Amino acid sequence: MKSFLYILLGIFILYFQLIIAPNFTLFAVIPNFFIAYLVYISIHIKEKLLYPLSFFLGLALDIMHPTLLGLNTLLFLIISFLVSKFHMNVNKQRFLIVSLSVLFLNFLYYFVSFIYHALAAQLTEGFFLIFLISLLYNTLISILVIYALVLSEKIKVTLNV
Repeated sequence: MKSFLYILLGIFILYFQLIIAPNFTLFAVIPNFFIAYLVYISIHIKEKLLYPLSFFLGLALDIMHPTLLGLNTLLFLIISFLVSKFHMNVNKQRFLIVSLSVLFLNFLYYFVSFIYHALAAQLTEGFFLIFLISLLYNTLISILVIYALVLSEKIKVTLNV
């Protein structure tokens, strides 16, 4: 049952990323909520569901952005693999470790994207600055979303009817 909920949450994140995330644009940088979601599910579900889910979410995002076809899928699988192999439980005592890990994952994602854009299209002035803003802004968003998902998991709602 939990696996089904994680799949529904992934579909919700996909729609959220495509419809609502552009409203949170900062310096032409749209936050990427998928990295936080991938970190969260990589800790909570087994690998035999994790990799297909990462693959299909990456593919769905690639289909929405045809110029990047395959890039998000590959990066989502790499992020899922890294987190599932080297994760530590997310809790308040390890905030610095979690933050640095999320910074590393965001760096990996945006560095590969930066290299792709550098090779596919000639870099323009200020592109490196946008890379740094993307890295820092998305790291902050990812940390907030991971802890929001962890807190939402701990909240239990009961109905008294």
